[in-house]
Amino acid sequence: MKNFLKVAKVSFMVMACALFLGIGIKAEAAPGKVAGLKQVDANSGSVTIQWDVPAGDVKAYLVEWCQSNTFTGSTYSYAQTTGTGAKITNLAAGKSYYVRVTAADSEAAGLTSNAIETVTAPSGKVANFKQTKAEAKKIPVSWKKVTGANGYYIGYYKKSTNGKTKFVTTGNVSSYKLSAAENTRYRVDILPIRKSSTGFVAYGANSPGFKDMATTPKKVTKLKFIGSGSSTDPYAKMAYFSWSRSDAAEGYEYTLYGNNGKQAAKGTIKTDKPNKGVAISNKKLVNTQFMKIRVRAYITVNGSKKYGPPSDYCWFGKYPPSVKKAMAGRYASDGVKISWKKMTGAKNYTVYVSTKPNSGYKKVTTTSKTSCVIKKCGGSTITTGKYYYYKVVASKKVGKKTIKSDDDWHGEFFITTRYY
Repeated sequence: MKNFLKVAKVSFMVMACALFLGIGIKAEAAPGKVAGLKQVDANSGSVTIQWDVPAGDVKAYLVEWCQSNTFTGSTYSYAQTTGTGAKITNLAAGKSYYVRVTAADSEAAGLTSNAIETVTAPSGKVANFKQTKAEAKKIPVSWKKVTGANGYYIGYYKKSTNGKTKFVTTGNVSSYKLSAAENTRYRVDILPIRKSSTGFVAYGANSPGFKDMATTPKKVTKLKFIGSGSSTDPYAKMAYFSWSRSDAAEGYEYTLYGNNGKQAAKGTIKTDKPNKGVAISNKKLVNTQFMKIRVRAYITVNGSKKYGPPSDYCWFGKYPPSVKKAMAGRYASDGVKISWKKMTGAKNYTVYVSTKPNSGYKKVTTTSKTSCVIKKCGGSTITTGKYYYYKVVASKKVGKKTIKSDDDWHGEFFITTRYY
């Protein structure tokens, strides 16, 4: 609002001018001193003030403001009002203005109030707002100072829960460390402020917008091999894993190692639900050897990845290579030969057979060789005219633990009789 101070009567203006020039003042008839003067609102171009009604028959108030507490100089201004509040406009952003108020009746002016400092809000936007370091229980942030600001107002909340926002008011600084929970990602925003000596805070209206920031991720746990291959190909260079979710993580880095322990490949995965299973596709994911993997979570700080501790190693094996079937002889009673190629790291191989594709598998044999003949399924001899299903599972010993290859895949055979 412009020109918010209005005079009710022309006669009052004449009276007020004479009054404040000290003509005809009767001190004994003057209203009391204005008290309770305070700032109640602000934006980048105005301040709003209020005060208490003093004793006496008050007809009007003189409101004075200036950038100097001496009320002199080119920034000095004044206006009249009949209410107990005023909005002073056309002010500069991010500045302090000293304000005082004097009450008057139709004959005399009272004592002038004590002056207070009022402030307008900074109009600039905080630039270069960023996280500067990864820490376990703090989020260090920095920014470029805004002209006219003597403090900053930071709000942040946990991203995973969209929880209650916490607020922090800083002094005239360009960096701060936010207290934060371990292994947690936050949304963080900042506003420039100007605070007066009375404690009133004028908040800027421009923020850089909420940014993702986080504490250092914790160690990845519960890393588990789920399966391998594509939906139709057991030899596709893919594998599936799951691990514990990190509330801080922006993403995860995995490292693959061959059976000899040497690094084979490295990659990154962005997922919010690694505990639900993650597909990793990499040309180094082969089924000719047992492999191991480890995973660590990361956040990005200042364009650089900062990592949490890596998980323990998880050994795994895909379906053994080149598994094939062939008749062992001319008759069903001769059985069916199952063969495969050697899998580096495997101690032995176990062959299973069933009359159902997804259940009921019976062990045929465990061998260190690369083939075996299936003549029976359970206690029954293999016959013609019936479907049988088989699978080969390789085993590796790691310490006291036995690691088995992917056992989700199976083959099938059906023996028919031909007459010549």
